Amino acid sequence: MSNIWGLATVTRIEEIKTETLSGLALYHRYEDIGYDTQPILLEDGAVLRSRLDERRGRSDMPLEYVYCTYKSIDWNKYGGQNIAPQKAIIEAFIDSFDAFRREGRGLYFYSGTKGSGKTMAACAVANEILKTHDMSVKFVSITDYIELIKAKDDASRAQMQSILDAGLLIIDDIGAQVEGKDWISAALFRLINRRYTNHYPTIFTSNVRMEDLKTDSRIADRIYAVSVPVMMPEVNVRRQIADKHTKAFMQSILRRDTKANLEAVRGQHNLLHS
Repeated sequence: MSNIWGLATVTRIEEIKTETLSGLALYHRYEDIGYDTQPILLEDGAVLRSRLDERRGRSDMPLEYVYCTYKSIDWNKYGGQNIAPQKAIIEAFIDSFDAFRREGRGLYFYSGTKGSGKTMAACAVANEILKTHDMSVKFVSITDYIELIKAKDDASRAQMQSILDAGLLIIDDIGAQVEGKDWISAALFRLINRRYTNHYPTIFTSNVRMEDLKTDSRIADRIYAVSVPVMMPEVNVRRQIADKHTKAFMQSILRRDTKANLEAVRGQHNLLHS
């Protein structure tokens, strides 16, 4: 290491981990000046917590999923079904995202059962990617995207542009759009083709298989070409979660009411014997 003062010797190295800095601080001494200089920060490429929160905040993911991670997926809720293939694909996408990204490959979560955890899994995967890659992530349902197409204001156009160019995009419920309208097909083709030609990875969720998508064949072919299918089990996980929360809520209410009734009985007893 050298500069205009001559050779320098590294005197100590410290790891720096804060919300705004991540890396190694190198302290060094130049022989010509005889004292330690200000440290040099060598950033390690880790995504800072502040940056991660900013990316999440701008992603437009549903609030219930914005902090989901891979660990949030409770595979036990699928009743002992063989979910090894699904886990293997998802873990490969997270661990080898750079390879997927180079080819513009994404995932296609599907099952015929609503509430099977497709959207949650898609958001969990995206949040795992955000931990290691400082890139823009966007979430949009296909129906909301159609509404953006209809809008003509500057804010909607800016939002559409951010979706077109997102580093990683989640398109939720593909296949649910109204068919038979040329302007919808044209707009969706522009979106899918833009991402296809620029190798921007996309995660899709759908209630139908890629082969059964009822859409413009050019759109379906491009989705098929760059998507790895992930068939989620035909289990309504959302209802299981809702039932669990309802049960817990009612138990807390009933305990509260029971306590109130006991207090009322005690109060009457005290009045009778006063």
